[in-house]
Amino acid sequence: MAKKPEGFENYPLWIVLLINLVSLSVYASGLYLFYLVWPVLAVLFFIYVLYLEFSIYQKSCTCCYYYGKICAFGRGKIAKIFFKKVSGKNFLEKQVSMKDLLPQFVATLAPLFAGIYLLVQNFNWLVLVLMLWPLIVMFSGNPVIYGQLACPHCKQARIRCPACEFFMEMEKKGKKSPKKAAD
Repeated sequence: MAKKPEGFENYPLWIVLLINLVSLSVYASGLYLFYLVWPVLAVLFFIYVLYLEFSIYQKSCTCCYYYGKICAFGRGKIAKIFFKKVSGKNFLEKQVSMKDLLPQFVATLAPLFAGIYLLVQNFNWLVLVLMLWPLIVMFSGNPVIYGQLACPHCKQARIRCPACEFFMEMEKKGKKSPKKAAD
């Protein structure tokens, strides 16, 4: 059995930057596509993304080992500025399901519909790329982010992290065991 990677007390800056650049690029593509459809939609999308981010800080980061530290997403330091640390009892007992991640999926998939609308109006390669980018990140980038960069090195995951458990389970389902592959 492979040895677990060492947990980071504070994540390296390159991981934090890479993960945040990927996330920001997804949000930026959505903002731009919504702006092209109707600028008011871009404003509403921006407010929605802010709401999502602040709810993560409030509901998860305040209970996390990395509160006040540099986690893979850089949120621990930021959470300390806006919110007080709370007991992690409810966090530790929580189970994450697809239903819990639905708001995040909406932020990722909604630009797809804006892109389809724009492409029906007038085909444009930039719109096509920007509409597909969130899907590429969701299906190719997230397994790397959660499966290799974030969760395996997370000290909260060693205590218990419902999100990490969810993503690592998804990672396992995506890979076939050698025995199953041989069958």
